Amino acid sequence: MKKSLKLVSAAFMATLAFGMLLPTAVKAEGETGKPDVTSKGKIKFTQDDTVNPPNVGPGEGGEEIEEPTQNPAKLPLKIVSVTDLDFDTHKIVANDLDKKFNATAFKTKTKGENPKDVILPHFVRFQDIRSDGENNHYTVSAKLTKQFSDGNKTLTGASIEYKNLSLVSGTNNATLPDTKDGALVNTFTLTEKGGPETVFTNKQDGKGFGVFEIVFGDIKKPIENASDYENIVLTVPGDNVIKTGDYQAEITWSIAEVK
Repeated sequence: MKKSLKLVSAAFMATLAFGMLLPTAVKAEGETGKPDVTSKGKIKFTQDDTVNPPNVGPGEGGEEIEEPTQNPAKLPLKIVSVTDLDFDTHKIVANDLDKKFNATAFKTKTKGENPKDVILPHFVRFQDIRSDGENNHYTVSAKLTKQFSDGNKTLTGASIEYKNLSLVSGTNNATLPDTKDGALVNTFTLTEKGGPETVFTNKQDGKGFGVFEIVFGDIKKPIENASDYENIVLTVPGDNVIKTGDYQAEITWSIAEVK
């Protein structure tokens, strides 16, 4: 009887010793799950409702300027501002030749305590900051919506030619559209009987989101004298009998979504 007991005890001790050598990661019977824990992060984006971008020169991010006046409409797709054209003062010449007059360069001042005179090429600023669609496709167009007139006096048949167009941005160069293959015209003419002229078309996927400027002239070339500007020209047909006066016209710029 004693011998039998010793054998059982030895077997038990051997089993216990072997069990102690097993890996400690063995789960207890009935234990489930993983040792990991996953946390979460979140962020929400909404449409920018800022009325207008900073009023600076085209292709710049510097000092703000006093003009042009910005469009107060609270829209993500809109024309932000357009510079007014001044064709200066001229003496009436008594002949029946067509007469051409260059617009002077755009003149304004910087804002702040020490304003400085600024001379710039004329430009149109527009934005497409729509964030609720797949792409930002649109056209920018212009139309002569009111002929040059002063009361009952009109410069019949007068036209405005825009030349040397370029597309720039001071804030969105990563999404600046390519202007090759006719996307941006190099020159166009507005007449009183003509329809809207499509100036720029963007149908490039992944491009066109942001704030951009169509510039008439070279922004990299400083303008010393406003009268040296030659990129916008008014032509008055020679059969007009021009009378003295202060003639005003209106050019309407539009931007519209395209599919």
